[in-house]
Amino acid sequence: MTSTAATVLHLHLHRAPFETYRSLFTVLGDITPVVQALPPDRALLQLSGAVRYFGLSPADLADLLQTRLAARYGLATTGGIGPNRMLATIAADTATPGTVHVLPDDPEQQLDFLHRQDARRLPGVGPALERKLSRYGISTIGDLAALPPATVQRIAGATTARLLLERAHGTDRRTITPSGPPQTIASTTRFDHDVLDPDEVRRALLHLATDLGARLRAAGQSARAVELQVTYADRSHTTRSRVLPEATGHSPALRDALYALHARLGLQRARVRAVTARAGDLREQVTAAVQLTFDRPTESARALEPVIDRATARFGRGAIAPAALATAASRRANGAGDRGNGGHGKFVDHRPKRA
Repeated sequence: MTSTAATVLHLHLHRAPFETYRSLFTVLGDITPVVQALPPDRALLQLSGAVRYFGLSPADLADLLQTRLAARYGLATTGGIGPNRMLATIAADTATPGTVHVLPDDPEQQLDFLHRQDARRLPGVGPALERKLSRYGISTIGDLAALPPATVQRIAGATTARLLLERAHGTDRRTITPSGPPQTIASTTRFDHDVLDPDEVRRALLHLATDLGARLRAAGQSARAVELQVTYADRSHTTRSRVLPEATGHSPALRDALYALHARLGLQRARVRAVTARAGDLREQVTAAVQLTFDRPTESARALEPVIDRATARFGRGAIAPAALATAASRRANGAGDRGNGGHGKFVDHRPKRA
């Protein structure tokens, strides 16, 4: 092991909304400047300098951070402290919620803790490799560490085997790279009345997804996470978020994520006053991988989006809109009922007709 002093803190911020996640880095930065964001709700902190500066132990510094975050943001946090990123993360993942699991500085005790963990907790062991290891009777990290290198190479390949064995013996060469919270793009729909109709809320979500997708593509960005905030008539609100399978600026993918988050809330007769959608963990669109699919509607929608974006650039936002939104707007203008098709359908061209 390269270092045995447990000074790396992995902090899990339970149910931290995007905007809160961004602002709390001021609190983290008051303790140490070496803070790495792990969106959407985690962070890594190197406490070695802070220990010397404040004259407090890593456990005391973690307790100070937990107290400040609870007082300022009402956030519950769980943490792990270890000598490197890997051990701190495993310590956090095995900690009782609301506590900080501090590993001892003794390297033998650190290895004893590591070797008792399931093999899936080792960085680099995904579901497929976990199943493969299981077939050979390898269930813990200790089982993996006890194998000869040639055996691990035969199972996982030469490059992966070297990395796995290194980590199984407690070494993690990854450093903590200071990085601030990710940027977000937000869009909000505020109703002029308390909404009870779930179809009307879904149309609002469709509008938000369409708007977010257009803005992401215009900025050359893709989002890896989506958050939905529902504000009720009494001004209270509920927030849910999810990490997407892949970074995307594809409006239907954002729409489906928002629909799923809304469904998870299980709202029955709640009076909704506003809905806000945020796209977070942004990255350059050119670096985002796109999963190939043989689903024709999905591919057609992707092919159509550049056309919609060009129409928007030329004629303004809303020149082309999903039919559900156009139909609802038309019915409202004519005083008719406001029931659409739930956000699925064709796009309608609203460009002014030329003579």
